[in-house]
Amino acid sequence: MTVIENPEGADTTSGTPAALRIHSPAARPQRPSSAAASGCPFHLKGLAPGQSNAVEGSALQQHGPAPVAELPGGVQARVIVAYGLAQRLAAGSDVSRNADHWPGFRDGSLAVDGVLRQWAGPRNALNADGEEHARLRAPIQTGLTPRRVREMTPVIETIVEEALHDLEVLAAASGIVDLVPTFALRIPQQVITRLMGVPSGLMGEFGRAATGLFDTSAGPADMQRSMDTVLALLGEMVAAGRAQLGDDLVSDLIRASRQANDPLSDEELLAQLMLVVIAATETTVHAIGTLIVHLLTRPAQRALVVSGEVSLDDALDESLRLQPPAASVPRFAVRDFEDAESGQTFQKGEPILIHAAAAGIDPNVHTAPGVYDVRRPTRRKHLAFGHGPHACPGAPLARREVTIAVSRWLKRFPEARLATDTTQLPQPHSFIANGFTKIPVRLG
Repeated sequence: MTVIENPEGADTTSGTPAALRIHSPAARPQRPSSAAASGCPFHLKGLAPGQSNAVEGSALQQHGPAPVAELPGGVQARVIVAYGLAQRLAAGSDVSRNADHWPGFRDGSLAVDGVLRQWAGPRNALNADGEEHARLRAPIQTGLTPRRVREMTPVIETIVEEALHDLEVLAAASGIVDLVPTFALRIPQQVITRLMGVPSGLMGEFGRAATGLFDTSAGPADMQRSMDTVLALLGEMVAAGRAQLGDDLVSDLIRASRQANDPLSDEELLAQLMLVVIAATETTVHAIGTLIVHLLTRPAQRALVVSGEVSLDDALDESLRLQPPAASVPRFAVRDFEDAESGQTFQKGEPILIHAAAAGIDPNVHTAPGVYDVRRPTRRKHLAFGHGPHACPGAPLARREVTIAVSRWLKRFPEARLATDTTQLPQPHSFIANGFTKIPVRLG
């Protein structure tokens, strides 16, 4: 067994230890073993503060395209770190996001806790495949049409301008502002609130509860209260929408569901809406914050964007490649199979992590993969928005939010700079979420 030591030790601050052990695939155990097995822990959240999950991805790449890792709770998983293999598995039918393919998960005989249960447990479009996936995804796809994105553009612009104004006020008072709660989180949260048609009288309560879902310092009870509040408010909106449809995402989902041969129940609608709230907020927060950090810390790259020599879309793709908002996503082998191109074999029921952070820095695809280069010809070869049937339906809206927010931020604050070294920027305690939880800046 190959072991990489983590000098910081296991992280338990989030209630989800992020330790794993690396095994050679050829000698991997056939069944999950205890987390107490011999060896030293490997930390899947950055070997030092300020570094992304790509650090672990790079280390894992030294052990082949699909090494076996021990995850929290003693669960062993194959971690897919090669771009080509990750693409093929994401697009094919040999692996699934449906945890029904994971022996013992649904019936409780397999002890799984923490982030894997949170991601694999819910019954929504993210964790479905085939006909079920098409049925659950269709209403979301219908509600996020190009027309809807175009109609949301002036709303996004207004939200961004309001946030920029408030940033100036805060900076005048304190000198240093944290871009995460004041800008990167505020924008997608308000966009999704207005997209869903949250009544003005509920916007404050909904916004506070939604913020609570992403408060990494919150305890389990506080997190559950936030979840219950959001679900209750969404339930009210679904009931109101069924009584009188409007021009919003909730009504779009209800319309699309009614037109389907197998309409979604209220419970299923709530599950899809909660998925939209979480996915559309969390990933966009990190996309905005990380792109700003990349441009702030690389003046030459920033100058190319500000001058218009390189588009902000290209700068965003390079940022998504180097540090995707979701570092890895769990899947499960549907059957025993072999990937012919790589020669890797997989066992039915085996947990698999598609490691987008590692795939984006695959040295077989990218020259100098750890360098941020907005002119990189392979910058679009990333999996930040997924691939295949599960490609993110909200990607066009997310791109629109990020480019409007960052372009206007660059124009308003041309002298802005980080108030700390990048190595001191804290990150989520997660091998899934990938970004920065605080970005202190001086606006100049």
